[in-house]
Amino acid sequence: MADTPAKEAKISVKVIIDKVNRRVVYAEADHAFVDILFSFMTLPMGTIVRLLGKVADKRFEALGSLNNLYQSLKDFPECYLSTEECKFLLMNPRSLSFDHCTKLKLKLDDTEPLNYFKCATCSIDSFSQAFISTCNKAKCRGCGKLMNKEVGYKKPNVCVGGRGGVFVSDIATFIVTDDLRVMPYTSASSIRLLTDFGITDHSCLDDLKLDMGCEEIFHLLKMALSLNSAFTYLVFNRIIPIRDLVVPDQSSTLDQTALMKKEEVSATTKMRLEVSLQRSTGKLLFAEAKEDFVDFLFEFLSIPLGTVVGELLKGASSVTCMDNIFKSLSNMNVGRYIKSQDIKDMLLKPHIGQLFSSKNQVFPLEVIPSSPLRAQDLKDPRIDGGRLKQSGMFIVTDDLIITPSSSYATLNTLKDLKVSFDDIERCEISIGLIECVKILKASLKSRLILTDSLEHLLKK
Repeated sequence: MADTPAKEAKISVKVIIDKVNRRVVYAEADHAFVDILFSFMTLPMGTIVRLLGKVADKRFEALGSLNNLYQSLKDFPECYLSTEECKFLLMNPRSLSFDHCTKLKLKLDDTEPLNYFKCATCSIDSFSQAFISTCNKAKCRGCGKLMNKEVGYKKPNVCVGGRGGVFVSDIATFIVTDDLRVMPYTSASSIRLLTDFGITDHSCLDDLKLDMGCEEIFHLLKMALSLNSAFTYLVFNRIIPIRDLVVPDQSSTLDQTALMKKEEVSATTKMRLEVSLQRSTGKLLFAEAKEDFVDFLFEFLSIPLGTVVGELLKGASSVTCMDNIFKSLSNMNVGRYIKSQDIKDMLLKPHIGQLFSSKNQVFPLEVIPSSPLRAQDLKDPRIDGGRLKQSGMFIVTDDLIITPSSSYATLNTLKDLKVSFDDIERCEISIGLIECVKILKASLKSRLILTDSLEHLLKK
């Protein structure tokens, strides 16, 4: 029998349902589904925003502020960018784990495979310094023409090791809770979950088989970024209060800034913002910033979710389902369940896969290019290390809509906010690593990004 085409592929999970309260207690799943859940950690934030745009259910929105950031980049005038390819690379970010994820039973990431281009006029037969690009919008440094002649390059095959799963063992069965905690199946763990929810006999229970393709997984991803009861919404199409779902002591109020090294904080270059407040309410309306702050914000789209949740937000991002996936990964045994330590490290620290990150990237992140070519073989799309030109000012709204600063943009923003001209107060603030981490965390759930993350500076 021929293999099922990827677009028609399905994975199945068995869901255990509390019939009385119409909620999902947990799901029983094999390696294929757990591989998919763990692969969420490898997806760059910009890729997630693009994938969630495919979900038809618009009754709630995930990553609303990052949606605004992505759309702002899409609409951003190219005259402010160092090169045209800077926008392409930011809108099509790539994880170092991309090739591994192509081996999943469901291919979620629709990013195009990595290709190489050269200038048909200036290039020579072999790879030559500054004459190879991963983007066909790049312009040749020699003649200024588009580098749109594809260069054949055969990538080495990715070996996932062993048989079956990509990340986890194919001989294990797993329990996945409604809030996406993942654990190896044992009868003790399943019974403990039932009793934690006050279920004492099987008469309250029912089971349901869920067949899930890419569309359903995208829906689950959206719910996992928005709700604490992802399976219950998927099965019953309803949201129930978190207090009725989560086992006590699962949430965390960790302050990531308290864990930062003093030398990291002090070494961060400060960025200055001119902030406009509503005098009558003290509400932050918008900030006016130089290219360094905007470049920093756009870089969010290149960072993989696992790096955001784990490395930057220390497993306490406030997005419960994603924190739970990360913690489950961290606690899972290598060899017995996770296929190797290298695989575990790849999932817990899925490095930015694009070589030329911006000099305005404030976070202390390691960049490991997904391209096997050397840095000196690739054309650097930046100018003086930045993706934006050193000119102009930009308006950044509280929910991360970015536009070039102009009289029209300012008046239009105030009109939308319904704020009169005589009710505005302006002040200048300086932000560093602590504020940048707060901005990143707020962008995952809030619509008041600047207010939530800079409020402590405005009260000074």
